Amino acid sequence: MRLTQQTNYAVRALMYCAVNPDKPSKVADIAASFDMSETHLFKIMKVLVDANLIKTIRGRNGGVMLARPAEKISVSFLRNVSIVAARIAR
Repeated sequence: MRLTQQTNYAVRALMYCAVNPDKPSKVADIAASFDMSETHLFKIMKVLVDANLIKTIRGRNGGVMLARPAEKISVSFLRNVSIVAARIAR
C-alpha cells in the first residue's frame, strides 16, 4: 500500500495531537511545525473528524484534539483515510 501525501499529513496531524493531549492544538501550529499548507491541512482535518479520529473545539482557546486515547488508534484507519483523501485530491 502506497501512502499518499494526504495520508502522510493525516498521520503527522494525529501524532502532533497525541504528543499534546492536554490542550487543543491549533491547525496553524500543526501546519507550521510540519511545513504544510494550512488550507490543505484543514481539508484533511475534515476527513479525520468524519472518521471520528479527532474532535474540534470551538472558541478562542479551541482547536483539535484526539477523539479517543492515542492507545486506541491503530494504523488500520489509514485505508479509510486514504480512500476519502483521494476524493479530496480530485
